[in-house]
Amino acid sequence: MTDKAIQSRLALALDATFDAGKAVAEYYFGMGIDVVWKGDGSPVTQADERAERILRQRLAAVFPDDAIIGEEHEDEHGTSGFKWIIDPLDGTEAFIRKIPIFGTLVGLELNGRMVAGICFMPAQREFVWASQGHGCWWVQDTTGAYDVETLKERAIRAQASPTSELSRAMITTTGQGAFHRAGKVGEFLKLRHATRKDRGFGHCWGHLLVVTGRMEISIEPKIREWDIAPFAAMLAEAGGKLTDFMGKETVYSGNCVCSNGVLHEAAIKALHGELPKLNLK
Repeated sequence: MTDKAIQSRLALALDATFDAGKAVAEYYFGMGIDVVWKGDGSPVTQADERAERILRQRLAAVFPDDAIIGEEHEDEHGTSGFKWIIDPLDGTEAFIRKIPIFGTLVGLELNGRMVAGICFMPAQREFVWASQGHGCWWVQDTTGAYDVETLKERAIRAQASPTSELSRAMITTTGQGAFHRAGKVGEFLKLRHATRKDRGFGHCWGHLLVVTGRMEISIEPKIREWDIAPFAAMLAEAGGKLTDFMGKETVYSGNCVCSNGVLHEAAIKALHGELPKLNLK
């Protein structure tokens, strides 16, 4: 019964996320972008507002007893045990600057555990989703797809990178400025020293690269639950792992490490200054 409840919610959320992401793309590719700066200094656009409205209305109409939390509006409490965690436009600053590393994110939590997740990146034309026990699925080209059934037909199984040596891993983060603001520059430098290369594929794009095996580790020192919620479910199904800096499996600590799984323990140790032994063979 629980699996059926999850799958019915996932089916609805796939359609709603695809529609919300397409609405975001309309602004990005043609309608123009109007920006309002919030009190905390972060931007919000008409695209954020429209996409979150689509998600909230569609989800609440079918599952009114589910809780919903998101970046742009007040929390809606529920009684079913299910909680939707949504970010209609993750990477708003990139969106404003016409940098295509933004996406629409939807996570589904049941009694404290992330059981499903969706990420749609309309400018990158990628759509990824996962649910507990049913794998993680990836469509790399959404061109010409007007419905989710078409996307499902094109999907392939997403799998995290098999790299097993931290010294060969590539890591990504949105930017080192966040580490300065969080007082965690030292942690970043320790992990960077232990790995092969770092690249700034930020926002949800970096996490998605880990889910789909193109990067080994993504790390963020200052983040909210709606920025990472879907990736906990995706990584679990793709062979990876998501925790906070202390290794706790949660999306609520305000920081995160996403990895291919096999390197996770080594990455956490490196963050705290415990460097791996070198393979001299």
